[in-house]
Amino acid sequence: MRWEDLPAEVRDAIRLRIGTVTASEPVTGGVNSDFTAALDSAHGRFFCKATRAGSRTAWMLRNELAVHPHLPDVAPALHWHVDTGNWLVLGFEHVDGRHPHFSPGSPDIVPIAEVVGELHGKLTPCPAKVASFAEHWRQLSAWQRIAPDDVDPWTRGHIDRFREMERKALELAEGDTLLHTDLHPLNVLMSDRPRVVDWAWARRGQAWVDLAFLHLRLMLAGHEPYDDEVPDEFVVAVYGVWLHNARRGKPRRLADVARRWARHRVG
Repeated sequence: MRWEDLPAEVRDAIRLRIGTVTASEPVTGGVNSDFTAALDSAHGRFFCKATRAGSRTAWMLRNELAVHPHLPDVAPALHWHVDTGNWLVLGFEHVDGRHPHFSPGSPDIVPIAEVVGELHGKLTPCPAKVASFAEHWRQLSAWQRIAPDDVDPWTRGHIDRFREMERKALELAEGDTLLHTDLHPLNVLMSDRPRVVDWAWARRGQAWVDLAFLHLRLMLAGHEPYDDEVPDEFVVAVYGVWLHNARRGKPRRLADVARRWARHRVG
């Protein structure tokens, strides 16, 4: 949506917080908000996300609204929000920066890893009331939904073991760190230092959950699998979720990478 497409009551409510809006630059790449744009106003520039209150993704903006007061300044500040009853709008600090490169040899990787470690240190114990990551994935139980006839021979030969490993993984993932759970290049901006954005999927669990998702994205960018603190059981659980997603029409490449990671770990 464009700025002009927002209901007048929403635009008026935003103007009450930031003054006259002089320009609106659409931001592409996200799929969970009805409106995303950089707004220039009498009080500066803001990154704005908005969604209808009845949208199936409105809970994601409410999740961000709940966690942002507890986040360190690695995350852009949430300066204001609007809740008209029909629309929810969040106004964030606008960060000038580029998305990082995850390919082998990139100088972006070490600073990002350091920032993620800093976040986990500051967000343990979990300071916000958010859902459990393990419970969220337990409701999915991806390997229980995948039929042996729908997978390759190697996976078929291990599927009973994978179902048991998935159950164990979700027990291990219970923890007390506030997690991002969606670390990939579009959710990081390289500015004076890496800034981690889009906390819509924030959950509570073990810190290595975030490391697992970061590891998967690094492999997608060309890195070889490497051993880290992520348990084998969780590597298998990640493979199951992305395989399940691929069978529902989502990108296949992540499922293929997760399969390679699982083979590296469990043989």
